[in-house]
Amino acid sequence: MAPRHLLHASIRILLTAILVASAGVASAQTTPKPVWQPPEPSAKERDWIRLTSGEWLMGDLKGLQDKDLDFDSEELDDLDLDWDDVAELRSARILTYRFEDLGTFTGTATMREGVVAIKVGNQVQEFPRDKLLMILEGGQKEWDFWSAKASFGLVARSGNTDQADVNTLINIRRQSPKLRLNLNYTGNFGEVSGTENINNHNLMLTFDALITAGFFVPPAAFNFFADRFQTIESRYTLMAGVGYSFFRGGKLDWSVGLGGGYLVTNYVSVQPGEDIQEKSGAVIPNTDLEWDITPDIEFTFNYNSQIGISSASNTFHHAFGMISVDVWGDLLDLDWSVTWDHVSDPREDAGGNVPKKNDYRTSIGIGVDI
Repeated sequence: MAPRHLLHASIRILLTAILVASAGVASAQTTPKPVWQPPEPSAKERDWIRLTSGEWLMGDLKGLQDKDLDFDSEELDDLDLDWDDVAELRSARILTYRFEDLGTFTGTATMREGVVAIKVGNQVQEFPRDKLLMILEGGQKEWDFWSAKASFGLVARSGNTDQADVNTLINIRRQSPKLRLNLNYTGNFGEVSGTENINNHNLMLTFDALITAGFFVPPAAFNFFADRFQTIESRYTLMAGVGYSFFRGGKLDWSVGLGGGYLVTNYVSVQPGEDIQEKSGAVIPNTDLEWDITPDIEFTFNYNSQIGISSASNTFHHAFGMISVDVWGDLLDLDWSVTWDHVSDPREDAGGNVPKKNDYRTSIGIGVDI
């Protein structure tokens, strides 16, 4: 009897072990694996975004405009992402968020399931993501809104002909959630054997007020131009208009505009009996393009026309293109630029000289970003 009891006991133990093992396997199969999550935002962490594909990226959120998210990934460098492809955002850095019809708020933020939660002080405010127009780096400090670049080029030649050409390019920008200010200045100076042969200046100051996604209004803009070798002592243009950004932010920033203005042109000298000053209304189309071809190469292009309404001689065209290549991080660039100025009907000066309609200039210089 003892062996039979031992056999029965062994069978019971074996069956019990099989049942326990089976239950454990079934439990392991039915229990879902935990989904990986990044740490909650803290001052020591970088920004995190989760794509709709489920992938998480760590880095720095550089900005958002017109559904283009500029994100500097830790491993993938600068990325231009569609905002619709971002499912979740976690940022512990102080950023500025502008919402359509809801205002502007500064603080740390998270975004998930269509809701943007911004921590302002000790309070958390929630907003719908589809109302988000813009994200800017930094808080509401005035310095956070400003950037600048200056480029200087020099060409010198000696021997049978002594020649020196100097080119200066300056850009100053203020980008706030509601208003963008742009100041661009170009100056060219040149001498051949001690005699001046180049002296021109072009300054453009514009204000852009962002109304809604893509649509902006330049409530005021001012242009000053002078080129004694085109017999233009000075030309002043005051203008206003409307514009639309097809792309704004990220790797590509392209906008077009149409405005109206008033031109006043003062000539160096004119033929006897002609007015030395000319005034005219003008139609002013323009376009601006900034394109980050690669993380180290940027292309800039600006074009505007000032088409005189009452006088064809007061019609001008200006185009500027520049390629910048980073040579020392984001601080120093090697810049190559081309400028074209066109006067539709040049004025004959008092000496009987008629300037050429087209004026082309090229320059190679070193740019400094601030």
